[in-house]
Amino acid sequence: MAPTARALNYTLSDAKIKAKHPRDKAYPLADGGGLYLDILPSGSKIWRYSYRLYNKRTKVTIGRYPLIGIKAARDAHEVLRTQLATGIDPARKKQLEKVERIAKSAQADTFETFTRVWIAEKLATLTARSQKQTLAWLKNDVYPAFGKLPLSEVHARDVLRLLEGMRNTPTKANNIRAIIERIFNYAEQKLLVTYNPATPMRGLVNTPPAVHYRHLVKSEIREFVEAVRTCGAHQGTRLAVEFLMLVVTRKDNVCKARWEHFDLDACTWTIPGRTVGGNGYMKAPRPHTVYLSTQAMALLEKARYLSGASPWVFPSVQKLSEPMTEQAINHLFSRLRSSGDIPGDFKPHGLRGTASTAMNEQGIAPDVVEAILAHKEKNATRGAYNHAQYAAAVASALQWYADYIDKLIAGADIIKLPQRAA
Repeated sequence: MAPTARALNYTLSDAKIKAKHPRDKAYPLADGGGLYLDILPSGSKIWRYSYRLYNKRTKVTIGRYPLIGIKAARDAHEVLRTQLATGIDPARKKQLEKVERIAKSAQADTFETFTRVWIAEKLATLTARSQKQTLAWLKNDVYPAFGKLPLSEVHARDVLRLLEGMRNTPTKANNIRAIIERIFNYAEQKLLVTYNPATPMRGLVNTPPAVHYRHLVKSEIREFVEAVRTCGAHQGTRLAVEFLMLVVTRKDNVCKARWEHFDLDACTWTIPGRTVGGNGYMKAPRPHTVYLSTQAMALLEKARYLSGASPWVFPSVQKLSEPMTEQAINHLFSRLRSSGDIPGDFKPHGLRGTASTAMNEQGIAPDVVEAILAHKEKNATRGAYNHAQYAAAVASALQWYADYIDKLIAGADIIKLPQRAA
């Protein structure tokens, strides 16, 4: 049972306190009723109150002497003893009051101000591309809507109003809602808010079914390659597109490919696993090895001549010290679409689907095709145990695909290889 408050005979005076000097270890100087000065080795003297509650000894700090004099310390001590007498844990109460002060101060900050904290402490784990997109959405869409509101005053109706105006871009709307939700989740973890205004808005805007990128059918491949080779784009961009078709990676990987990641003797290109802010690296943490076909190696020879001393395999046309931008490849595709040389809905990412379709139709094992595409195993259990890299099969499949394209360009009939017996 907590003790009742009562009068105490305190014993300390300023003279007694000043007569005490620091030692190698901290030691207490009692005043009475659990109030004491903690004399620290540094020379500091701290008022503390030691008490027992629920058969456990604990203490609460009052403040530093002489900033808090004897009378002020005893007045504070009496308040703490009164709290204890009514069943309140003084140390716990002080902790909660501190949290409330911090929360109240932070809640006065605007949504935009807290978002900058979230960006600094949480956004760094995303890839550079994701960071750039998230910052752009916040700046262009969210901040104008309620960025200046205090964090605690942002309501679901504010998020609703923002999303209602974005129904014509449903995917973007849902991505932005998820970002706002993550920001408020972090604010809840920091005990700044108890309400997440983005959570009730889940499902408000329906996301349309995913549309897969169009791939080239067999009859379109020859025309595409010839169009790339003869269009008026810079030679480096044309080489990059042909290389992209043969290695079946993502566009970003090719644009940011560095010579240091190639082993030309082994005919391999090892794309590093994703790092914080790592442009051009894999989406997953694990690295990905591309086994280069004879045709891909020939393109690299031409690229080496064009890149000179640049660290980039496909450097910017304007500045060799910088990589080619993805927009350069996009512009080449736009040019070919405008001229009617390629289907109007065909985009760079469709080259991956083109390769996947051709390989699957050839009878190449699905696991090998997925390894070439660097797709993550959807079955978590299988993914945890299936570490096979299929190196020989992947290299063989990529060489087959390069030969397949050459034969189509030459107008030869493609004869399917006999499939292995099960």
